[in-house]
Amino acid sequence: MNNNVISLENITRIYSSKEVETTALSNINLTIKKGEFVSVMGPSGCGKSTLLNIMGLLDAPTGGEVKIDDRKINGLKDKALSRLRNEKVGFIFQSFHLINDLPVIDNVELPLLYRKGMWAKERRKRAKTAIEKVGLNARLKHYPNQLSGGQRQRVAIARAIIGNPGIILADEPTGNLDSKMGAEIMEILKRLNKEEGATIVMVTHDERLATQTDRIIRLFDGARVE
Repeated sequence: MNNNVISLENITRIYSSKEVETTALSNINLTIKKGEFVSVMGPSGCGKSTLLNIMGLLDAPTGGEVKIDDRKINGLKDKALSRLRNEKVGFIFQSFHLINDLPVIDNVELPLLYRKGMWAKERRKRAKTAIEKVGLNARLKHYPNQLSGGQRQRVAIARAIIGNPGIILADEPTGNLDSKMGAEIMEILKRLNKEEGATIVMVTHDERLATQTDRIIRLFDGARVE
């Protein structure tokens, strides 16, 4: 049985303007298996975030083939891509991307607003469960600007997992946090991986965090290196 969750074959991503053509990724071949916790490392500008965006269907490659759960993504229309992304992928960003005008529980609920046929009561129940998993039960009605950086990242993780996605993509999830808060966020991610079975791909500059994952993928100038 094929347990590949993400498959990238000969992936190239080129950004073009009138003056210059920039190759962000060059001939990337990569497979992520179900239940893996993988880190992606490399110097700034080497293509790490571009790779993550292609895995998460936020960006399309210039060349090559993307598969999610062995399903070919190339050629899917925007609506189908959005539905697949909403059902399969949870995102965690370095800068949290929370909406300051909404309390914690409403921020966490947001991904489920795009799920057809889900009642408000069910959304609220799932949001509370997700928030409980990251240890923020006492902050349901707080607003993002009332929280510490570590707490805001916990909210972002709860939002990422509320739809029970099989894949969690984390782009520098500890980048804006001190070492203590970063370690706490890493422990949450490790627990989601081990106890919930989530497949996690994490971009990081921190070698100490990367060594705690199952595998490290290194990029340099848009290419994969060993």
